[in-house]
Amino acid sequence: MSPDPPLRVTFVVYTLQAAAGVERATTLIAGGLAARGHQVRVVTTWGGESHFPLHPAVHLHALRREKGSFKQTFVRDVLALRAHLQRHPTDLLIGAETSVMLLALPAAAGLGVACVAWEHFNFNTVFNRPRGALNRWRLARRLTARLARAVVVLTRRDAELWRGGLPGLRARLEVIANPLPFAPEPANPYDPERRVVLAAGRLTEQKGFDLLIDAWTRLEKDFPDWTLRIVGGGGEEEANLRAQVDRAGLRRVVFAGQVQDMAAEYRAAGLYCLSSRYEGLPMVLLECQAHGLPVVAFDCETGPREVIEHGVSGLLVPPQDPAALAAALRDAMSDPARRVRLSGRSHAAASRFRPQQIVAEWEGLLGSLGPPTHKTAPASRHGAFQPVLKR
Repeated sequence: MSPDPPLRVTFVVYTLQAAAGVERATTLIAGGLAARGHQVRVVTTWGGESHFPLHPAVHLHALRREKGSFKQTFVRDVLALRAHLQRHPTDLLIGAETSVMLLALPAAAGLGVACVAWEHFNFNTVFNRPRGALNRWRLARRLTARLARAVVVLTRRDAELWRGGLPGLRARLEVIANPLPFAPEPANPYDPERRVVLAAGRLTEQKGFDLLIDAWTRLEKDFPDWTLRIVGGGGEEEANLRAQVDRAGLRRVVFAGQVQDMAAEYRAAGLYCLSSRYEGLPMVLLECQAHGLPVVAFDCETGPREVIEHGVSGLLVPPQDPAALAAALRDAMSDPARRVRLSGRSHAAASRFRPQQIVAEWEGLLGSLGPPTHKTAPASRHGAFQPVLKR
């Protein structure tokens, strides 16, 4: 049933043409809200197409066709976004990535729009230079804390980081996980006879595949029937990673590139390894749970611990420690019965991230922030998403 009246929601994101987590989460939430009868637009700074399927009721608009420098296009993008908001009035403007709030906040100033920041990494994550107070990610978070109506973070640990890092935080802080892009299969499809350690993501420093390859050098000789398969393309580290494999003389490391059917990759794997240096809430871990695929992961500051219960639904090891990662992989690779136990608990936990539940949390939050005539019940801080362990 359509809400009466529907919310008018506009998402702002750098692009939807990348095959990455921010883009996927944006299409899922935008589409979920549209399916519930809300009026939804997505505005990208560049690129007028979406890599992931987009609900037909979502209107997609690009400020420009080609990617450009943030600094060089800043004024033009702010003015273009403001003009779009004036042509298409909206109740709520959601910046999908905190740094995009540097565009969203000035563009919406004085238009009576409630601005919401959506943190996809964590409070301590910064990109680009300079790294100090003038870094655009740090600056965006400080301005967001004072000027936005709300900040959505993916984990309770990141909510702690925001509160600790910005004591003067005025924005409402909400924890809403990313959703699964599909419903978990009713029956656990895991097969312990599979002999593939799967990893996936862009070949960047963040994903830590260099640390995973370091760990694999300690394992390959002892497990001749196992293969390490890295799915994903692009990124500045591809040449370095291939050279690292060659120097180590490894024979069973496969760089699969981008694939069209990620579900087939999960079904063919016996273990998943997350070697990231930092994350927000890795969607890949949610997808592993939906497929019953046991996970060994670095316990980086935010993300894995709120999906995986160590020793119950997966294995967590100290961050950026290849020796510990190798030891945990060795334990799991050597013990099919343990893999089956981890798989069963992991698959059972996937229901927390069902898309209908996560979209309902977003709807509740946005309804509570919109104009009085659009209000619905506020989102619960103790809704569908609950972390499995506290720090």
